Amino acid sequence: MTKHGPRRQLKRIAAPKLFPIPRKIKRRFVIKPMPGPHPAERSIPLGIIIRDILGYARTLKEVRKIVHAGYVKIDGRVVKDYRFPVGLMDVIELTLTDEIYRVLPFKRRLVLHKITPEEAKFKIARIVGKRYVKKGHIQLNLEGGRNILLKVNNEEERREILQKYSVGDSLMISIPNQEILKHFKLAENKYAIIIAGRHMGVHGQIKEINRMYGPRASTVTIVTPNEEEFITALEYTLLIGDERPAITLPTEEEYKKVIKRFE
Repeated sequence: MTKHGPRRQLKRIAAPKLFPIPRKIKRRFVIKPMPGPHPAERSIPLGIIIRDILGYARTLKEVRKIVHAGYVKIDGRVVKDYRFPVGLMDVIELTLTDEIYRVLPFKRRLVLHKITPEEAKFKIARIVGKRYVKKGHIQLNLEGGRNILLKVNNEEERREILQKYSVGDSLMISIPNQEILKHFKLAENKYAIIIAGRHMGVHGQIKEINRMYGPRASTVTIVTPNEEEFITALEYTLLIGDERPAITLPTEEEYKKVIKRFE
């Protein structure tokens, strides 16, 4: 009989480029991320973060002990599966060491940026869809598998919500309660960061939005603090503030420490 279903293992040579692991060593396989809120090609398994990035374990057995003991939180909730996919804007908290990190894009990589407990109370997510649900309420679909239900009592409230929130906008939400703290409307002069493509990690103010019909046809021109201009797809941008970023961003020094693990 033939074997059906997905493969349970992942070879190192075929692992996504985001994984900070050596490719050609004696060990052939690497941790494969489980199905979760982020796609495999845009996330890193929790076990690789603990073992290979942070260096708190030497073997997979030690990683399992740390995770199963409940010492790791993702977005304010304890995660006990070392294969859990950790992706963009996720907040990782290590309760034993009191360290908190946010996953951010930086120079075509996903890096761990150390943040304060105050900043760890929220995250920013992009609106990727909105739909009607039972009883005429409206549901906002966010990137990362989250949904926010907005209850309405009449047609006027429903119309106001539909006009206020649009696909492409970003929401600052509390974690883990998912309460809306701020709403960033997609428009010119807003602050955004590129989350995919060749310019991944570039951030600055939006100079121009060119809307066209077709997949990745709409483009955005971003001007960095150094007055450099970059053009990318509208789908690759994430609003992170109004005139300034609402979150702290990695520096060149932090990137140099991380990039050695990818070489």
